[in-house]
Amino acid sequence: MWNVGFGKRHFLSYLFFFLLLIIIYSNSFHSSWHFDDYVNITKNSNIHIDQLNWGSLKNTIFGIVDNSRISRPIAFLSFALNYYLHGLNVYGYHVVNFLIHYLTTLFLFLFIYHTLNLPLLKERYEKHAYSIALLSTVFWSVNPVHVSAVTYIVQRMASMAALFYIMSMYFFLKFRTSGNRSRSLLFIVSSIVCALLAVGSKENAVMLPFIIFIYDLFFIQGLSNETLKRNLKIAVGPILIILLAGLLFYDFSSVVKDYEFRPFTMKERLLTEPRVVLFYITLLFYPITSRLTLIHDFQISKSLIDPWTTLAAILIIFLIIAVSLFKARKWPLIAYCILFFFLNHVIEGSLLSLELVYEHRNYLPSMHLFVPLAVAITKGLDYFVKQK
Repeated sequence: MWNVGFGKRHFLSYLFFFLLLIIIYSNSFHSSWHFDDYVNITKNSNIHIDQLNWGSLKNTIFGIVDNSRISRPIAFLSFALNYYLHGLNVYGYHVVNFLIHYLTTLFLFLFIYHTLNLPLLKERYEKHAYSIALLSTVFWSVNPVHVSAVTYIVQRMASMAALFYIMSMYFFLKFRTSGNRSRSLLFIVSSIVCALLAVGSKENAVMLPFIIFIYDLFFIQGLSNETLKRNLKIAVGPILIILLAGLLFYDFSSVVKDYEFRPFTMKERLLTEPRVVLFYITLLFYPITSRLTLIHDFQISKSLIDPWTTLAAILIIFLIIAVSLFKARKWPLIAYCILFFFLNHVIEGSLLSLELVYEHRNYLPSMHLFVPLAVAITKGLDYFVKQK
């Protein structure tokens, strides 16, 4: 039997997560359609199918009507299946969104737990691996910032991408630690399939290869001058291929053109996003009701000093990343969690002419952000217990 880690050992944890999350989200299952739900689902004839055949399903790969390019086919296929089963009754859509969040929570828990038990981390974290994995996953899964990613139906795109993203990472971890050749093959194939499904759900999942590269370097191989040089040489080829594919298949001129419909320029967006990302961090750790909303009215940065917090935000982020890289050998887990957050904000927090602020964009990047907090809490409690 191919064991992926869902055994009896953590059954109580799975049950605990389900009860915790169903208590939080069950009252949202009848919430109505909002904003982008209409153009993407209720008024989108591409997903209004009445038969399960290629003739009915083929248009779902193009997303919304009049879109000539393939657009998030996995997410739209899931909407089409929802429509086939119960039309526009919101209940079924919310149940699927909840199950996606629940499964993401389980895979996140397993991923963190098994990561802490890797040989390079085992000595430092094995004793508290279960507690850290459980606590950090709870902090992430119940965070109010993620409500829009779970209850705003169309944002299934973000949550589904995150589910396949963490599944891909988990199967990669199993591939790298499995001693069985046939299982290793199944794990790496599963990892690749999940990676493709993640990108097919939402484009920001394209950061996955870079994250896996860092993960393998930090936790499997170990950071050293030798492994760093070897991996940089290996990475040159794939990076060039990705860049070439982007140049050949992506219309970068459309990025500039799309700014014609925005009240800000590309320069202003690039200057504003560092402040937005720091704002996200404060929301995640201080998510009180008065600070949460679907649409934020955020001041646009006109220059490095207008407002003055623009330059300050850029310097703070630069300093955090620099310290993380500098201390990566000594604190690989902490450094990785920080880099994971910032790297997964790159796609939606840089050149693309998207709206400035949306809370659901934190769903994926914040997955490991609470691990350092959980480490500090468990180590602190352990210290005080020993003092008795």
